[in-house]
Amino acid sequence: MIITMLAMLHLCCNIQHTNCVNTKQRHFTDLDLRYFWSLNAFEDYLLFCFAFTVLCAFLTLLLLDSVLFVEGLGSLAMLFDAILGVPQLLQNFHNHSTRGMSVKMVLLWTAGDIFKTAYFVMNDSPFQFCVCGAVQILIDVAILLQVLYYGQDIGVKLG
Repeated sequence: MIITMLAMLHLCCNIQHTNCVNTKQRHFTDLDLRYFWSLNAFEDYLLFCFAFTVLCAFLTLLLLDSVLFVEGLGSLAMLFDAILGVPQLLQNFHNHSTRGMSVKMVLLWTAGDIFKTAYFVMNDSPFQFCVCGAVQILIDVAILLQVLYYGQDIGVKLG
């Protein structure tokens, strides 16, 4: 999965570079956070990923015996997993459209999250698993409601 994501990032960087009219070169080593997501080269993103991974690995190794750190890290990972649908939700809201979204895909997301959350509840998983599963279901339902409200593939409001 990581290799696939890096390949997609490489492709996006290449497309951005070929379509770019801005001649200002921005690099990770410039350390200007205002332009972090506007880096010009794939290698800069790789450098950031490497530095971030090394920093996180060192921090985790250093704090591995801290229950608070381990629980916090697990909860943070669950939170990130729970809010994966938020960018799509916001984009749909901003565009007032769900053009290109498949109702079947959203239903499958929702079904998967319902089954996962039910598994967490039935197996007495820690509380944060159940909460994050519920958040995922709510986000999925909100996206599904957007698909119904905006109308599929027409790009205009139905109401």
